[in-house]
Order: sequence, then C-alpha cells, then structure tokens
Amino acid sequence: METSVRLPERRLVGLKSQVAEIIGRRLSACAVERLADFHGRYLRGMKGGRRVVLRACNLSGLDLSGYNFSDAELPACDFSEANLTSAKFVRANLFGAHFNGADLSNTSFERADLRGAKFDGAKLYYTHFKGADLRRGEVLGNEGKILFDPSCSFKDAALTKSDMATCKMMGVDFNGASLSDVKLTGADLRDASFDGAKLAKVDMQGANLLDADMTRTAIDEDTEGSANLMRSRRALRPPTGERLAEILLEHSRWVRSNKEEGERANFSETDLTRFDLSGHFLPGANFTRAVLVHTNLTNAFLAGADMRHAILIDTLLDGADLRGTDLRGALTEGTALETTKQGVLDDQRIKTRL
Repeated sequence: METSVRLPERRLVGLKSQVAEIIGRRLSACAVERLADFHGRYLRGMKGGRRVVLRACNLSGLDLSGYNFSDAELPACDFSEANLTSAKFVRANLFGAHFNGADLSNTSFERADLRGAKFDGAKLYYTHFKGADLRRGEVLGNEGKILFDPSCSFKDAALTKSDMATCKMMGVDFNGASLSDVKLTGADLRDASFDGAKLAKVDMQGANLLDADMTRTAIDEDTEGSANLMRSRRALRPPTGERLAEILLEHSRWVRSNKEEGERANFSETDLTRFDLSGHFLPGANFTRAVLVHTNLTNAFLAGADMRHAILIDTLLDGADLRGTDLRGALTEGTALETTKQGVLDDQRIKTRL
C-alpha cells in the first residue's frame, strides 16, 4: 500500500464519464454544492451521477455541513476552518488532507484513508473514525520533496465523545489535545505522542500503547483503569516514605547552605498526580515537565522553583509562595494562580514568570 502521494499540477480536468475531477483549484461554495449533487447521484446510482475526485483543492472556510462525500477521492485537499458538521466521508480517500480548525461535530470518517491528515485545533464532537487509517503519510511536491510532517496530527484539538475504536494510529500526534469520553478501544497507538494532552474518561481497553509518549500527560483514574500503560513511556513514579523525607531534608540543607551542602530536590518528569506536598519548604526545586494534576501544594514555599512545561491541571496552590517561580510553558487549566503569592523575590530581580 502506498504511503505517499505526489501533488499534481494545477489544472481543471472537468467531467468525465462517471467522474467529476478537479485538480489544484480553489473551489467556491456554489461549485462544491454542484459537485455534492453529482456525487450524491453517483452514490444512489442515479442518472447523471459523477464520482467526485478532487486532488489538492482548497475548500477552506466553506460551509459543507451535511454533505455526503463517502467513497470520494479527496487527497491533499484543504478543509481548514470549514464547517463540516454532520458531513460524511465514509471510506473516502483523504490522504494528506487538512482539517485544521474545522468544526467536525458528528462528522463521519469511518474506514476512511486519513494517513498524514491534519486536525490541529479542530473541534471533534461525536466524530466517527471507527476503522479509519490514521497512520503516517507523505505528501510530496512536484520536485519530490515532503511538504508536511507525515504524522497524522490532532495537536491542540478538542475531542469529545468521538469514536476512534480499532483505528490504525501508529505515530499519531495528540500533543496538547483534550480528549474527553473518547473511545479508543482496540486502536493501534504505537509510538503515539500525548505530550501536554489531557485525557478524561477515555476508553483505551485493548489499545496497543507500545512506546506511546505519555511522560507529560494528564490522565484521570477512569482512563488509567481502562488502559494497559505498562509498555508506554510514562513519567517517573513519585518518591514515597523514607525516600521523600530524605529528599526534603537534603533540599533544606541545600537551600540553607547556599547550595554548598545537601542536594536540590529534583521532581523533573515525575508523575505527582494527587500527591500531597502541602506546606513543604521547596524553594528552587526542580519541577520541569512534572505532572502535577490534582497535586496538593497548598501553602507550599516554592519561591524560585523551576516549573517550566509542567502540567498543573486542577492543582491546589492556595497560599503557595510562587515569587520568582518559572512557569513558562506550563499548563495551568483549572488552577487558581490568583490565590498564590507572586512577584519579585526579596532583594532579587527574579520574579514570577508565566
């Protein structure tokens, strides 16, 4: 099976017997409406029907809600920012297509070829992908160069109650995405990336998560209970008991000796979900890329701490001292930073950085 598609020269082919083919054109709403009519007749086996074949065409920003392009050939087409609510692309060839920022509520992509497709920032509410192919796919220019990252991408997309069961998703990019009540049962998610993603009530029963990157992912208990995460890449486990007490003691010595004794507390890339560090003395501690979902840091002294790119979702920070704390790149959804102490450290120019 081909894993790349070459963009053709820009031209209008027109209507052929049983085929309406257009290449490399910007299409108007009227033109798409006419094509949808041709294709609808084709699907119903009616006289005058034409199968739609659009290659590398621009349909961005159009209202295509309710259109049925099942079994159509639409490789490398651009549907960015389009309204595709309740549209149908069942078994369609959408190799390398772009849906960035599109509204895909109740859209059906069942068994579609979506290799290399982009859904960055898209709204996917009750979207149907069951059995779709969402693996890598290369879109080549006229000179044979790869034009886009070949990975299928859902960066910063919002997926709610979508069905992605049994999808082929090896290497898919969910970085920064929000997945709520999504069905991923039996999906192939090997080498997938969930960096900065939030997963709530996601059903991953039977999904293959071999080498999936979940080191900086917010995962709720329902999702974790359904998934076999043993072979995925996860954040480090938190220290407990005597080891935690030792870390806190050594950090206190490190601070009070002006870094000459003891050792700085290092929670970098550690999963501290629902962990209790309330009231602890942790100035200058390293929390870079740590997962701090529902972590209790109430009244903690965190002045000058490094929290760059940490996941601070629904974190309890009431009364915490964040003067001089570096929060650049951190995710703070649901965390009340206004209840913390921020600003410049005493006698220093370092201030809280968001």
